[in-house]
Amino acid sequence: MAYFARSDGMFDQQNLTLPGPSSVHSPRGDDGGEVFGSNGSSAAVSVGCEEHYDYYQPTEKWLLGVVALPFILCGLCANGMSVAIFSHRQMRQQSVNWYLLVLGSSDLVVLLGAFFVLTLPRLSEILHCWSGTAISYYSTPLMYSLMTMAQTTSVWMTVAMSLHRFIGVCFPYQSGTILATRNVKSLIIGIIFAAVMFNGCRFFEVSFQVCWMKPIGVQLPVLRMTALRQNELYRKVFYEWAYTLIMFVIPFTILIVVNSMVILAIHKSRKIHAKMNAHNDGIRKQELAKEISTSVMLVAIVIAFLLCNTLTFVVNLMEKLDLFELYVLLVPWSNMLVLCNASINICIYCIFSDRYRNLLFHYLHCCRRKGGDNTFNINSLSYL
Repeated sequence: MAYFARSDGMFDQQNLTLPGPSSVHSPRGDDGGEVFGSNGSSAAVSVGCEEHYDYYQPTEKWLLGVVALPFILCGLCANGMSVAIFSHRQMRQQSVNWYLLVLGSSDLVVLLGAFFVLTLPRLSEILHCWSGTAISYYSTPLMYSLMTMAQTTSVWMTVAMSLHRFIGVCFPYQSGTILATRNVKSLIIGIIFAAVMFNGCRFFEVSFQVCWMKPIGVQLPVLRMTALRQNELYRKVFYEWAYTLIMFVIPFTILIVVNSMVILAIHKSRKIHAKMNAHNDGIRKQELAKEISTSVMLVAIVIAFLLCNTLTFVVNLMEKLDLFELYVLLVPWSNMLVLCNASINICIYCIFSDRYRNLLFHYLHCCRRKGGDNTFNINSLSYL
């Protein structure tokens, strides 16, 4: 569950989140890079435009180009494994796992998009692999749009999961009706549909043009803002109001309030659990222990989300307050924290869920095994 710091200037020289015309990075015209034309003037005429480039700042280049790469690769593997585990027929029996299944899927898309949009162009610059830079810029309009859809899905799936647990813990007698299978499915489908519709306009914000990059001498695509993206009313309504409310203010408020109540409910449940230990009420004690473990795990996911995304919220406020120098300094770190958040949920699952942990070991064992029975029964394991 994640979202990246957004910049209204993402197509200009101060861009940090997406590459822009003057931040398109060109190769040196030596044997370390790929040169698409031998004569700069004639090549510039053939492609119809010339642009100057700036190298990425050292901090963001190494942070998002090198340090972020293992997080992305590990996160892709971890979320792929989570999708496989939560789609297991016995895991699907619990509706709360449906949220985690969609969460893992959306984080997969976020990390994949982050690789093409954030990591690949910076890593390509370090390695002087300019074809990688070109691939990144060609794919950015598509990958950025898909990534924002996944980000919105991830944020609101986290909110829905928290509300689900809040109802189950604080309104146990009404939860059977409110959290019926049909209602949960409708909510999940509704969130995905709303995320796609909300971010659908992103496909129409960006175009690219192949330009001759001087003084280096190479042809690379340059991202251009469309008329929609430059429209002042659109920028004000969508980015300044809708984006801030839907991606920050509303979900953060709901998550903090709801999970505070869940934490209080967990505290009360622990007291009840302690009394049951004294009276040795075995069956009810086990059920309550499972409920507590599930609640603690979901709260831990939310806490990780808030910790990793608070800086992103602060960065977006800095942008609106025109604190540009501090904004530029913090954006790479906020993006790095978001990548971490999209990669670490597997650790939380393994700590709190016996069922997840056993299925993970089972799948890893099956990957190393050439034959034999791959069936796995987890009926006797915990709620999650």
